[in-house]
Amino acid sequence: MKVSAHLPMQFQQPLFEMVDKLVPVDGLRFHIYVPGDGGFKAEVGSCQDVINMTRAYTDEAWHCDPMHPSRFEDSSRVIVTNTQLMPDIHWKNSKIYLGFFQPHNFFHDADIFFRQQGRIFSVLTLLRRDMHRPFTPHEVELLTNLQPFVQFTLSQVYLPKRMHNRQSLVSDFDLTAREIDVVELALTGVSNKVLAAQLKISLPTLRTHLQNIYSKTNVHSTSELISKLMNSLN
Repeated sequence: MKVSAHLPMQFQQPLFEMVDKLVPVDGLRFHIYVPGDGGFKAEVGSCQDVINMTRAYTDEAWHCDPMHPSRFEDSSRVIVTNTQLMPDIHWKNSKIYLGFFQPHNFFHDADIFFRQQGRIFSVLTLLRRDMHRPFTPHEVELLTNLQPFVQFTLSQVYLPKRMHNRQSLVSDFDLTAREIDVVELALTGVSNKVLAAQLKISLPTLRTHLQNIYSKTNVHSTSELISKLMNSLN
């Protein structure tokens, strides 16, 4: 797999290259998971096909995904593959495959979960197109052995930055913790409908949060908010 250099940045680029050397794949996706909200932020894909797939996942597929991290938060599992969950014949007939993987021309999926204090905060997804190339037990073992190193590195790189950004939003704009949750997901560019679903709140409640955020940050739309906060947090 050739990784597009302009897509993944900083930590993700060497991570993608290292994983692909150990376990060759056709696509990689890295994302920060917002525990308990069902949502993702700071998503990066290894190629445009994965970027397109990621957008569709956020809009269409996360709620029916048997590999969604919310299903594994109460376990100590660090990696799950589609072949571990069900035989290929069942996978081929599943809602998630027919409605999501097949249209994007991928078949096999492996997710590596990274935790802090027992909660999943990030996921690395490995994708293969060929149904005859499942992730083997040896490859799963390699990825399982790699997981602690990546988890430690992530805890040093991402979590301090996230906490710094959240504290900055409090000090700069006096946002509440829930308003910051809204902002973190809004920065991914998802629609209000998807944002409300992922935060498990109603659209009227979301609109109230957004109006409060607009007032505190002196903007009039989500696009203005994203532009202002991206500049503020960089």
